[in-house]
Amino acid sequence: MIQLNCVKCQQSYRVSDDYAGKKVRCKQCGTILQIPSAGAEKACADSVSAYNHLLQALAKEEKTAPGTELD
Repeated sequence: MIQLNCVKCQQSYRVSDDYAGKKVRCKQCGTILQIPSAGAEKACADSVSAYNHLLQALAKEEKTAPGTELD
């Protein structure tokens, strides 16, 4: 299953993988939506996970960084 949200009204949809790459109309607002491939959803989730991991690492380094004095 592929999950997507309307870019205009944020209505949530779940569609079969058979619809990957096709265009559909949002039932709520009428906006034309392009259904992503099933792999695109996983790539997006992986990117978010990598970004969150980077933020956690930066926060950890920031806590242990030596302080600086300004004149």
